[in-house]
Amino acid sequence: MARSHHIYSIAAAAIATVLGSGTAFADPVIEAPAVAGSVDSPDFTPPTHAMYKANGVTVDEHIGARVPLDATFRTQDGAQTTLGELLRGDLPTILTFNYSDCPMLCSLQLNGLSAALPALATPVVLDDSPAAKQVAFKIGTQFRIVTIDLEPKESLDKLAKMRDRYIGKLPEAQQAAARAGWTFVAAATPGDDTAIRKVAETVGFKYVYVTERAEWAHPAALIFLSTTGVVTRYVYGIEFPPAVMRESIVKAGLSESATAVGFMNRCYHFDPEATSHARAGVLTLRLGAVGFLVLLVSGFGVFKVMRRPRRIGSLRNDPALPREPWGES
Repeated sequence: MARSHHIYSIAAAAIATVLGSGTAFADPVIEAPAVAGSVDSPDFTPPTHAMYKANGVTVDEHIGARVPLDATFRTQDGAQTTLGELLRGDLPTILTFNYSDCPMLCSLQLNGLSAALPALATPVVLDDSPAAKQVAFKIGTQFRIVTIDLEPKESLDKLAKMRDRYIGKLPEAQQAAARAGWTFVAAATPGDDTAIRKVAETVGFKYVYVTERAEWAHPAALIFLSTTGVVTRYVYGIEFPPAVMRESIVKAGLSESATAVGFMNRCYHFDPEATSHARAGVLTLRLGAVGFLVLLVSGFGVFKVMRRPRRIGSLRNDPALPREPWGES
């Protein structure tokens, strides 16, 4: 008997937990009163599709597109420059889009890129031919990197610190070359994102500002450019195998396109205020959980009822138990 009471108590507590936790999942801030059209309102109608902040954050691959060479920026040193001036010469380029206050994805991507550079600088043989020589891919010598800051109001101080942070992760012997070959640029005029968006749209990099969180929702991609600024490949992810990087650099240097590789990571946020569907989903989950627990408790009760007569009968037939006088004829 004590055991059955214990099981019922656990089930009741579980139901209370499920019922009480719905609000926390639906809205972790404040429980708002029911309004017309909300889940708590009689006239609520579930939306036909989910709505997200930055639902369009992605990369539309534009292989063969040429970046706008006239786009104007400021370097981390404050010098005015154009994208064409940054790409001048015979080196292929790795283009990235990041910003200093990114809560996670930018750091993961740039840490991964910084971690790949020392391995690229290690000489390797690219093919199996007898005349093959070892080749090292050094930043500033075999390729360059240009990082465009997504935040148009980014200060040069933050831009320079972001650059120093990731160059500082390289071996000391490679840092001088990295400072010459890795350029961070921001909007030419603080607050004017025209050039940033122009380049992003050309390469198909889609991002959006999430006002409520004061963050930029964006994907993570390394975009390889030929010596003339033509897109040759997209490499996604936050870890970059040296073999993939070498192949991408070689093909960019030869102006040869290549199939995208890696898994695209995106930094975006679900918006519980965009529609009431979040609360509808939680309500459905809550009712389903309660229904399951009710069935579980009901099944246990039926089992106890069905089992009781057999137990009583077995006790009556137990010869070890004493017989009551009034039960004998």
